[in-house]
Amino acid sequence: MALNRINGNEELYVGGVFGVNRPRLIQEYKITHILSVIKYSLPPQGSGGDGDGDDAFKNIKHLSIDIDDMDDQDILVHIPKMVRFIDRGLNNPPEEDNNEASGGGHGEGKGGRGGAVVVHCAMGKSRSVTAVVAYLLWKHPHRFGRADPTTTAKQAVRMALEWVRQTRPIAEPNDGFMEQLELWCEMGCPADEDDAVEREPKYQRWLYKREVELAAAVGRAPDWIRFEDEEQEGGRKRDEGEAEKEAWDLRCKKCRRVLATEPFVVPHQGKGNAEKEGCPHYFVEALSWMRGTLELGEMEGRLNCPTGKCGGLVGRYSWRGFKCSCGDWVAPAFSLQKSKVDRVQVTGKHGGGNAGDVEKRMAALGIRMPPGQRRKENL
Repeated sequence: MALNRINGNEELYVGGVFGVNRPRLIQEYKITHILSVIKYSLPPQGSGGDGDGDDAFKNIKHLSIDIDDMDDQDILVHIPKMVRFIDRGLNNPPEEDNNEASGGGHGEGKGGRGGAVVVHCAMGKSRSVTAVVAYLLWKHPHRFGRADPTTTAKQAVRMALEWVRQTRPIAEPNDGFMEQLELWCEMGCPADEDDAVEREPKYQRWLYKREVELAAAVGRAPDWIRFEDEEQEGGRKRDEGEAEKEAWDLRCKKCRRVLATEPFVVPHQGKGNAEKEGCPHYFVEALSWMRGTLELGEMEGRLNCPTGKCGGLVGRYSWRGFKCSCGDWVAPAFSLQKSKVDRVQVTGKHGGGNAGDVEKRMAALGIRMPPGQRRKENL
C-alpha cells in the first residue's frame, strides 16, 4: 500500500511520497495534516493525476523537515517539533488547530476527536518511520516498557519499531537515526517546546562529540573545547537516591590537588567499571584545568598537574582516542593514570564533610562542582 495506518486508536499513517501526492488517497483517508520528513511542497490544486481531488490539499496543514537519509544527519534536534505537529493533528479538532502546542503529553490519544496525519519521506522507510517511532515513544510510553526501569532505551525503541512494522513491514530507520532515538529516549523524550532537545545537556555533549570526531577524522583538534565543569548544565549527576553512597575524587599523588570529582569520570568497560584488574586509567571529561594544554591545538599529549609548584605528569590525552589495556576504546580520551593519582573518599556514610564543606574545598582547589552537587545560596 502507498499509505499504511499505524495500529492504535489514532488516524496516523506512514508512507512514501507517491502516496502523499495522490489527492484520491488524501480524500479517502480524510487527511488533515501532512508531515514531510523531506524537502517537499504539496501538489498545487488541480494537479491530481488520478482525476480526483482538485481541492484535496486546500485545507491541509503541512510541515516539511529537510533532512537526508544518512547516518550522520541530525534528526534528533527536529524530533520535538515533529512529534508536537503529529500530536496537534491527531488530538485537536481540526477547527481548533491553530498551530499552537496542544498540551498533549504522555498517555493514550483520544481517537476520533482530532484529525488524520500522514508522515512521509521518499520511500516511507527510514525518516518518516523515525518520526512515527518518536511520537509513539512520547505519547504511549507504557506500550513500550518506558514505565519499567529495567527496560533500556534500546529495547523501548526496538519495541516501538516492531509496532510500526506490524502494518509497515519495510520500516527500517538507518543506524544513525536508531541511535538518536535511543538517546532521545534516554533524555526522557523531551518535547515541551520545539527546542526541547537543544536545551538538553546530553544532546549538547552528543553534538560536541560528533564535532570532535569530525575534526579528528581530518587530523586536527576541535575548533572549540567544551570544558564540562564550566558548562551551566555540565557534568554527570549521580542517580537519585545515591546521595548517601560513597563519593570520591581523584587527587594528584604529589601535591594532593583535586583533579576530578566522581561525576566527571567517564564510564568505560561497558558498565563503567574502572576498577578491573589491569586497567591503569581513569578517563575523565575535559576539565578547565586542562585549558592551557588543550588550547595548544595538538592532537595528543601529556596532562600535567596544574599546581605551579608541582606540574607532575598525571596522564595523557588524545582527541583521536586510544584503547585502554582493559580492552575498551575511549574517544576523545583524557586519561589520569592510577599510578599518578589517588582516589579519595570525600562524602558518604564514612564521613568526609557535608556538601557545603566539600563545595568550598573544591572551589578553593580550582575545580567546579557539577550543578547537581552545588550548594544553594541562602536568600
